[in-house]
Amino acid sequence: MKRIIFLAPILVLMFSGCISNNDIDSGDFIDSHEHLFGTVTRVVDGDTVHVDSNGVDYNIRLLGVDTPETYQKNSISEYYITYETPITDTEYLDYWGHLATNYTRDTLENKSVYVVFDKNSDKKDKYGRYLAYIYLDNENFNENLIEYGFARVYVSDFELKDNFLETEKTAKSDRIGLWNYNN
Repeated sequence: MKRIIFLAPILVLMFSGCISNNDIDSGDFIDSHEHLFGTVTRVVDGDTVHVDSNGVDYNIRLLGVDTPETYQKNSISEYYITYETPITDTEYLDYWGHLATNYTRDTLENKSVYVVFDKNSDKKDKYGRYLAYIYLDNENFNENLIEYGFARVYVSDFELKDNFLETEKTAKSDRIGLWNYNN
């Protein structure tokens, strides 16, 4: 029963429109970057999807975000509410990994999206997945994962890092999603 309570703040924020995405004009950002248009055909987990664009399957790792794992053990050294306060309950992280996957599936699967590549980031990761932002209805889905408390910022070199870190700071201070954890 306790876990259902965690969803209430997310649902209220999602449907009330109280949370706004960053101030970057999505159309200008997409147009000024290498991008492709396609359909999300498969959701692997909260931060990995497959997009079909003109018959080509792109395995996309969402750039700048990390959702809790669903297929591997979660590490308590990755999710900190504050500098000194890690989330120490791996079952809690597992739970949020599944919520993040479901959110990604419910939001993106079978939807037409823009896949936008960053000018600062590598185009592929060490596993051969493309690193990119997903835009749905002119909203940066990667940042939405952070905004709604489904993900942390995966710090690396990418253009929107400062925006993502500010969004994460707000989600943590407002105790949204997985950040509503009590040790």
